[in-house]
Amino acid sequence: MGSDVRGILIQKFLAVIRRLDTTATAAVATGGYDDVFGDTLPTEDGSQFGGDSRREHAALSVPCQVDRRGWGMDQLYRSGHQENTTVVLTLHMPDLENQGLLDADGNPIIRPGDRIEKITDIAGNLQVAFPEADGGMYIETVEQAGHGLNYGGIARFNLVILSCKPERQGGAG
Repeated sequence: MGSDVRGILIQKFLAVIRRLDTTATAAVATGGYDDVFGDTLPTEDGSQFGGDSRREHAALSVPCQVDRRGWGMDQLYRSGHQENTTVVLTLHMPDLENQGLLDADGNPIIRPGDRIEKITDIAGNLQVAFPEADGGMYIETVEQAGHGLNYGGIARFNLVILSCKPERQGGAG
């Protein structure tokens, strides 16, 4: 047998994720991270508020399923009522494996502090955008869940649950 039965996502969308580049952010000469709170510091660019030290990796498009409760809350987000907005995305571990998005221990390299740029349908049509200028949508927690069946081996997690909020996470550590 030897086949790996780990299910599928239903109603797939694509989440465009911008991973926080902690090394590049820390190296920003006039910014970087706050030593106490781990948040990114503004850069000294001559403006009143400064620029942003945050640096990100190239965008990734990852298949996902969008939690209906979180999706409904997006209507409030777009109208400016974002204080309690949570978007929950479910990723399928085999999709992460196929895209090389797991570390050497098999854990996702998507982390708290990474930013959700937008969600599209499978054809690439925009469903919702989370512009950084409007506060953005940031991953707050990353949890592995659900065990797939593996004939002749150890059961492995088959899902990754991302809980996302419009609150920037520092991500220094």
